[in-house]
Amino acid sequence: MSKHLWILLGLLWLSSAAKAEYFTIDNFRIDIRVDPSGEIIVEETIDVNFLSDRHGIFRKIPYRYSLDGKTHKIKIRKIEVEGWPSERSWDWYFLTLKIGDADRYVSGPQRYVIRYKVKDAWLFEENHTEFYWNMTGNQWEVPISKVEYRIEFANSPKLAEGDYHVYTGSQGEQGKDAIIHYRGGAVGGQSLRGFNPGEGLTVAVRLPVDYIRRPTEMEVFLQKYGLLAIPLSLLALIFGLWWRHGKDEKGVLMVQYYPPKGISPSEAGGFIDDSIDNRDLICLIPHWGANGYLEMTEKESQGILFKKKDYSFKKLKDLEGQPSSYEQTVFSGLFGGRTDVELSDLKDTFYTTMAAAKTQLKWAIKERMLYTPTSRQLYQVLPFIAFLSIPLAILFFIKEQIPAGAGMIVLAIAALILRRPMLRWTTNGSEIYQHLRGFKEFIRQADKPRLEKLLQEDPTYFDKTLPYAIAFNMANEWGKKFDGLFTEPPSWYHGYYVGGHYGSNFGSFAQDFSGSMQEVQSVFTSMPSSSGSGGSGGGFSGGGFGGGGGGSW
Repeated sequence: MSKHLWILLGLLWLSSAAKAEYFTIDNFRIDIRVDPSGEIIVEETIDVNFLSDRHGIFRKIPYRYSLDGKTHKIKIRKIEVEGWPSERSWDWYFLTLKIGDADRYVSGPQRYVIRYKVKDAWLFEENHTEFYWNMTGNQWEVPISKVEYRIEFANSPKLAEGDYHVYTGSQGEQGKDAIIHYRGGAVGGQSLRGFNPGEGLTVAVRLPVDYIRRPTEMEVFLQKYGLLAIPLSLLALIFGLWWRHGKDEKGVLMVQYYPPKGISPSEAGGFIDDSIDNRDLICLIPHWGANGYLEMTEKESQGILFKKKDYSFKKLKDLEGQPSSYEQTVFSGLFGGRTDVELSDLKDTFYTTMAAAKTQLKWAIKERMLYTPTSRQLYQVLPFIAFLSIPLAILFFIKEQIPAGAGMIVLAIAALILRRPMLRWTTNGSEIYQHLRGFKEFIRQADKPRLEKLLQEDPTYFDKTLPYAIAFNMANEWGKKFDGLFTEPPSWYHGYYVGGHYGSNFGSFAQDFSGSMQEVQSVFTSMPSSSGSGGSGGGFSGGGFGGGGGGSW
C-alpha cells in the first residue's frame, strides 16, 4: 500500500512539473532608453521554446509598488506587441498582456517583442536620483536561461564604478551572478547563469540629484489634491446659489390660532414640508365632513374568529363652488356616482386615484407661486448634481484620487441637504409659511383655557382645524387637547363604541379616530400583489520598478 502511494505521489509531481514547464525562456533581453524628460522607453525581447502546443504567453507588469515605505504608482502607456495579437487587462497591481492567437497553437522557438513607455518610475533621494529596475521580474513560472540588458541614459551622465549595481537571485537576495558595466552613456551587461522560476535580475543606478527635473512641492500637491478643486468649486457654487437665491429671511415665530385663509389643508400640508404625502389627501375626509359633504360611519361585524372593523362613507351633496382638481379626483373616485360606499370595496383599486390626485396637488401648490422661479429650478437641479457626483466619486477612487472622490461624496450629500433650503418663498409664500408655522406651533402648545375661548367664539373650531392637524401629522396630539371639552365626536363621524358615547374622555375618540384615518390611508393606498416573481526596494533582486512575470496559455 505504501509503495503504491509513493508511486501515485511521484506521478502527480511529474504531472505538475510538466504542466508548470510548458515552455522555457532561452533569452530575455531588455533594452531601456531614458528620455531627457524622465520618461522610460522599454523594449523586452523574450525568446521562448514551447515544449508543447500553446497559444502564446502572458506578461504581467506591475504598476503599483511599495518602495522605501512609500507607495508608488507608475504610468504605463504606448503598449505594443510586435507581430502577435494581444489583449490587455488591468487589476489593482498589474497590467497583464495576453499574447497569442486563441485560434492558433504554436510550438518550438518563438520570439515576443513588447514595447511600452513608463512615467514617474524614479526614486528621488536627498543626495541623488535613483534608477531602480527589476529587469526580468521574479514571478515567471519557468526558468530563464540567459538575461541581457542595456539602459541608455540621455545626456551620458558621469557615473563612478560604485554608482551602478546588479543584483540576482530570489526576492530580497543580493547575488552578483551577472556582469555590469557603463560605457558610452549606457549601463549594460548579462547574467552569468540561468535563473530558476522565482529568480530574476535587478539593476540600480545612482544618478546626479538634478538628472531628472523633480516635481515641485506645488506639483506634488496638485497631483495628489488637484482634482479636489472640482468638488470644492461645486460646493462653493451650490452654497453661493443658496445664499443668493435660496436663503430665506428668518421671521419671528408668532403663534396663530387659525390656519391661513384661502389655503386648503391638503395644500398646507404639502407646502409646509414641501412633500406630498398620503395624509395630505386623507385630510380631505374630515374637511369634507366638516363642510357637510359626507358622513363617515365606523362598523363592526363578527368574523370567523375575530371581529372585523369597516367604514362606510355617505355622500350628502356634491362639492360646491370651484373645487380644485385633486379634490374632484378624490371625491369622484370615492363615490363614483354612488351615494354610499364601503371602505373595504376600495381596497387594491383606489391607489390609482391617489396617485393622480397627488400629482394634481403638487401642481396646485406650484401654481400658487409660493416659491421664486429661480429657487424652484435650482431645487429641481440639485438631485441631478447629487446623482452625477456618485459615478464621478467612483471614478476618482479608481484613479486613486481619494481626496477628490471623498469630496464628490460630500458634494452629493450637500446637494441633497441643501435641496429643501434652496427653495425661497415669494412674499406671499413667506406670509403663508410663517402663518402655518405659527398655527402648527399652537397645535403643539395649546392650553385648555385658550381652546375653551376659541370654542365659545366658534363651536365648529375643532372640525375646521382637524384636517390641518392631520396634514401636519398631529391629529392624535390635537384631539387629546380637547379632552373634557367635548362629550361627543363630530356630527359627521359615527363611531362604534360601547355605551354609545365616549363620555368626557374625548382623548379616546382622538386616538380612535387617528387609527381610523390610518386604516383609511392603508386602504386608499393598497395595491394588488404582483403575480410574478423575481429572478432567482533598492539593493536586492526583485526590488525596484519593472518586474512582474508571466506564463503561457
